[in-house]
Amino acid sequence: MKNFKMGTIIHAIMMLLLVVSLVSAYMPPLFAAQPAPRYGGTLRVTDMQDGVSIGFPPKLVRVYGNRQVAPAIETLFRTDSTGKPVPFLVEGSKEDAKTKTITLILRKGVKFHDGTDCNAEAVKWNLDQFMAAKTAGTEKFKSVDIVDNYTVRINITEWDSTIISSFAQTLGMVISPAAYKKNGEKWCGDHPVGTGPFEFVSWDKDVRTIYKKFPDYWQKGKPYVDRIEWIPIADSLTRLLSFQKGEADLMVTVAAKDVKELEKQGQSINRQGPPSGVLALVPSSANPSSPWSDVRVRRAAQHAIDSKSLVDSLFYGEGEATNQFIYKKHWGYNSSIVGYPYNPTKAKQLLTEAGYPNGFKTILHYRTSPSDDITFTAVQGFLKAVGIDAEMDPMQQARLTQVAWDGGSWEGLILSREAANPDLVGLLAQSFAGGGKFFTQMLVPDDYLKAIQNSVTAPDFETKQRWTREAMKLMIDKYALQLILLARPDAAASKPYLHNHGFYAVPNTAFWTPEEAWMEK
Repeated sequence: MKNFKMGTIIHAIMMLLLVVSLVSAYMPPLFAAQPAPRYGGTLRVTDMQDGVSIGFPPKLVRVYGNRQVAPAIETLFRTDSTGKPVPFLVEGSKEDAKTKTITLILRKGVKFHDGTDCNAEAVKWNLDQFMAAKTAGTEKFKSVDIVDNYTVRINITEWDSTIISSFAQTLGMVISPAAYKKNGEKWCGDHPVGTGPFEFVSWDKDVRTIYKKFPDYWQKGKPYVDRIEWIPIADSLTRLLSFQKGEADLMVTVAAKDVKELEKQGQSINRQGPPSGVLALVPSSANPSSPWSDVRVRRAAQHAIDSKSLVDSLFYGEGEATNQFIYKKHWGYNSSIVGYPYNPTKAKQLLTEAGYPNGFKTILHYRTSPSDDITFTAVQGFLKAVGIDAEMDPMQQARLTQVAWDGGSWEGLILSREAANPDLVGLLAQSFAGGGKFFTQMLVPDDYLKAIQNSVTAPDFETKQRWTREAMKLMIDKYALQLILLARPDAAASKPYLHNHGFYAVPNTAFWTPEEAWMEK
């Protein structure tokens, strides 16, 4: 028996070794070591636009500017793949809802490009500049105190759970106070002096921004490339051709129609999961004399629109038919939301129940562009098929901003094209919670508003998550306050030899990792 057991064990070991050798032979990628990053080279990045002011964060008004200056200016926090903020220039933080304070513990040994320390005094100065400029996110700031050389305390008037997420965006960007005091605001606007892996060299506006490696960068051994050139090209075809000809290593903004073709050509594609922020239409539901004040009409319109068809035919499958503002991996995603699947028969039934058996006339306000003209003509057709006759009102951006975001009013449907915001409740609280400025004609029911407020004032993340999901379910399933059309993911294309640039790895379209990027050639 003993010999039998020993023979069985030996046989089992031999079989295991055989299996391992076969797997290694036929599936080598599973066991292949990842290539080690290489040093050297110039990384050439092309995007749609330049920023207006790239070195003074309170005046950074475009996402393009945030991307452009990321090699030089870093943030207190960054965003993870679920949309949550994680410490970066800070080692940790303490949020206290009872005392209405946020304490930031800064990372030691971080220096600005001018050799000065990134300490509590510097961070307080930066936050004071944001407060003076009334930057979004500082509305509830009361004061900023220096606790010690590497600790600051932010005192707020009332608790707000979205503030930390703002520190992973513009509000968390820090520059050298010494550079500002020496050279002034205008100079700083054109000469970013931050803590980033690359020092600013020059900015030829709308042509090229150049950065060189910062030798005293706080992450030892990084960055890997020697130089970054940022090249804005406004025309999408020209930008595409430039990338294809090898004049750029990375193209940040890729048109949906070009993504799959670039993949076929062997280029690497980074797709972002749809962020908190989608293409939607907001009905004038707060107007009691409007057909859109009836929830059955709003539900009918949503049932009338075939979102999957829009994604497949107009966006070449690059997008997602969704029933809420975020994608499935986001911390705010609510899997219990039912939404309104495409069902024109149900749409007609609801319109009849609402007293519109023959439909009605309305207006569809949207921002005109070649892409949106096609998209909303298709939406107009879906609505017409169930009896909702929508007259198109193409608007320039300035007029759309005045109507939708600056206290204006409208009748019918108006475009809501929200930018990515990692903190979903921050988006809801800012744009879709009433207050007399944003989307003034959208109904804001008490229970929906209370859910947003409960999320904003939540003392811990679990409570915040629960109330955020509740607010989204009330918006969609109970009240149909918006017609969610689709989520349009962003995509970046890069040459196969470029690694770890980080664009669209997280739900923050301004974020990338220039310190991690490296090239094989």
